[in-house]
Amino acid sequence: MIKLFLISLLITTMYADDVKLASSIFNTIVSSITHKKNAAVYLYYDIESVSRYPDKLQVVKDCSIADVVLLSSIKDIPKECESEILFGTRYSHLKNKNVIGAFFWQKGRPNILFYRDRLAKHHIKLDKSFDKYIENE
Repeated sequence: MIKLFLISLLITTMYADDVKLASSIFNTIVSSITHKKNAAVYLYYDIESVSRYPDKLQVVKDCSIADVVLLSSIKDIPKECESEILFGTRYSHLKNKNVIGAFFWQKGRPNILFYRDRLAKHHIKLDKSFDKYIENE
């Protein structure tokens, strides 16, 4: 019984660390995209790491007032959101030409990817620390 408890405690702790890490990464990405300390984000479907630990992000309920729209799904994106800065949470989201980049987990590791031409379309210039995450389409 004690072993089962310790295993469940370990799994819970590891999961919480991943959620906090993801939240920190989203905060860094959004701050770099917007150049704002307290950027407004709209969550198109829930993103647990941002909704639980928004840190410096301000979660808004209307994408028209958001600085960035964070996508956990690209199905049926509302028309009013399509002209905003869209950032995905899966590699497959990059198939949508309106999505500037994505943060996703692959083989247990976080990955970040931006497309240069999509950043330029929105006049976004990231600092040099993001150079290794920017690719040509």
